[in-house]
Amino acid sequence: MEKHTPYFKVLDAFQQSSSCGLCLLEKDALRSYLEAFLYENVNDPKSRAILKASRGYCSSHTDELVGRHDVLALSILYRDQCLEADSFLEKNKKFKNQYKKWNQHEFCPACKQAQQIRKHYLGILIQGLQEEELRTAFLNHFQICMKHFLLITDQLQDSSFKKQIVQKMQMQLKFLAQELDQYCQDIQKNANGSLLDSPYHSSWKRAIEAVAGQPGVFIV
Repeated sequence: MEKHTPYFKVLDAFQQSSSCGLCLLEKDALRSYLEAFLYENVNDPKSRAILKASRGYCSSHTDELVGRHDVLALSILYRDQCLEADSFLEKNKKFKNQYKKWNQHEFCPACKQAQQIRKHYLGILIQGLQEEELRTAFLNHFQICMKHFLLITDQLQDSSFKKQIVQKMQMQLKFLAQELDQYCQDIQKNANGSLLDSPYHSSWKRAIEAVAGQPGVFIV
């Protein structure tokens, strides 16, 4: 395959990351998208019209925006939303089922972007796994959450490689389960002591990421 910057971003993610490389790539790309909106598009009429149609961003992506601490941009955006809510009440005050009607709106633009980002990086990885360099990085630094893993195996055409990584994933999940068993025992033994003394004190966090992905990634 012809290698461009996105390929090397995926390669680097799997060579350097201590957690799911695809989760990190998605979070980074979505962070860039939201920052670009705040700093470049918040006054763009087309962008604001899209947000009016979607009732703003979903609660999870609104939290991401709040974390950017751009109070001017957020004030401009949610002024629109307040006026939109007021207009809705004025038009619908005589009708029933207002909650249901209020929630009939366009999909969150950030959620749409997240889906496109996921498709983009997943496609690069699937194609790149035909290259020895990326395949080796993927296997040697096997940090992938269950959700991304299943998206990968659903698209893999190489049945032998698919079997190999399924076995590898099963071993990793069983190993995490064993660590959690040991950590539960350590908790019971050291009820009044420091759980940080246990070599397995971070196993529950790694187990959650392994099964559910990193926080804020699999909203959609």
